[in-house]
Amino acid sequence: MEATTVSDGVTTFRIDRPERRNALDAATLEALLDALRGAERRGDAALVVTGGPVHFSSGGDVSSMPTAADGLQGAAGRLRLVHEVIQAFTGSDVLVVAAVEGYAIGAAWGVVLACDLVVAADDAWFAAPFAARGLAADASTAYHLPRRLGHQRAARHLYLGERLTAPDAHAAGLVSHLSPAGLATDTAAELAGRLAGGARETNALTKSLATRGRTGELADFLTAERTAVALAGHGAESREGRAAFLERREPSFR
Repeated sequence: MEATTVSDGVTTFRIDRPERRNALDAATLEALLDALRGAERRGDAALVVTGGPVHFSSGGDVSSMPTAADGLQGAAGRLRLVHEVIQAFTGSDVLVVAAVEGYAIGAAWGVVLACDLVVAADDAWFAAPFAARGLAADASTAYHLPRRLGHQRAARHLYLGERLTAPDAHAAGLVSHLSPAGLATDTAAELAGRLAGGARETNALTKSLATRGRTGELADFLTAERTAVALAGHGAESREGRAAFLERREPSFR
């Protein structure tokens, strides 16, 4: 079963369904949302999402998916929780760090694409094999991939189901850090620890700007940016950062 641990400003959520290759069912997605909400209540800096040392996730749990027999909206209904997770990740003040070993497929890749930092083992890979299953691309993959890879490169994955290796994903900007195989979760935990020791409030403001910058118009973004900069300038973290700069030392935010 899924496991959530909390330590020093970092929440770690592990998908643990090896018998289903860590497939994402409703219980897993609900538990993931609960882990994020708990991190938000505590004011944690980061949430690490991992599938453990073998693989991240094989995607949506086919055995629990509605079928055509469930009516016109049956197939779409299964996406409700996936969409909640994606929107919660992008809208949260908590920075979300994915640790990917093995593979992240289909909806699991969509979840990874919604994370703020992605650590992938150097032998890991990603795939969106919806077309081969007679399905429309879901979990925001058709939103993120064309915007971040360009239409033609995204087409290879969305229409042909081609795999994207972790090194290629890193080169394309879809993965922030590569790690040796078996060390993705350790690397993600180290990054989360750095976030926990850093400027949580101003990082949250910067995340809101980065999210708006990907999806909104420039004029709206610049208005939000002015507000965020004004708020940050009145905080304790800004005072400490300025003092550390003037005193030629490392800042201490905790």
